[in-house]
Amino acid sequence: MSGALQAAQGGFLDLFPAGAQLTRLAGDFTWTEGPVWIPARGCLVFSDVRQNRTWRWTPGHGLAGGTGLEEEMNPSHHQNGHCLDAQGRLIACSHGDRAVLRQEEDGRWTTLAAEWQGRRLNSPNDVALHPDGSLWFSDPTYGIDKPEEGYGGEMEQPGRFVYRIAPDGTLSCPIQDRHKPNGLAFLSASELLLADTGDNSATHLYRVDGSRAEYVREAFRVDQGKTDGLRVDAEGRIWSSAGDGVHVLAPDGQELGRILVPETVANLCFGGADGTDLFMTATSGLYHLPTRVQGW
Repeated sequence: MSGALQAAQGGFLDLFPAGAQLTRLAGDFTWTEGPVWIPARGCLVFSDVRQNRTWRWTPGHGLAGGTGLEEEMNPSHHQNGHCLDAQGRLIACSHGDRAVLRQEEDGRWTTLAAEWQGRRLNSPNDVALHPDGSLWFSDPTYGIDKPEEGYGGEMEQPGRFVYRIAPDGTLSCPIQDRHKPNGLAFLSASELLLADTGDNSATHLYRVDGSRAEYVREAFRVDQGKTDGLRVDAEGRIWSSAGDGVHVLAPDGQELGRILVPETVANLCFGGADGTDLFMTATSGLYHLPTRVQGW
């Protein structure tokens, strides 16, 4: 078993196959983010926000070696977080466009959300698909505040909110009480986890009902760095990015163990042929670890 695995509770190591090894698949990036596995294409797409590019990793070239890496989009307009919609189409949060976009089958991009109440969005950062087909996304100001992560500009919204794009395209704004909303993932159809990178590494739990969201409590905090991106597996365990790698927690927020990565992990996702490959975007590198679980 890899020395990258650090158990805090019994059973943590059972989440990984015997001999599981952490592998650095690619490097020489500036700030990797937004990994998403696209089953229809059999590949992983992720962002290098500060290089203004997205990249494609095809495991058919070999997880442990080979090139496997190809440029996907240049310029990417500082795309950050990604997910797939209910039809399997790629959804992107663009700092540069200050919008949430959808890639169509012919490769063209359709704008799904770019303004709220007549004002431009800040810089959509991360996005998650709800089981009802709606898309929830966070809108901090990193693409405005950091010239290396966007095209700058003025903040037009009165705050940094979380929005919902309904299946019919209607935009609403269910969450307006966070400082810097960032990564988000659904713990269940009625529970949303939302990381706030302006709140001392805390991730919060909201109760969701249609287009409404009600604050419940603080869900957990990491003690190394901050939670940026996070995922939930099929058993409800939480996989959170952190300064020292990935922290794996029970649904109630109790730590089960850690995957130690030599760079700060910004985001992660499950993918591969059977959905059990864990991919991690960590500062300058793309990392992989086999698991025995699947994403929710």
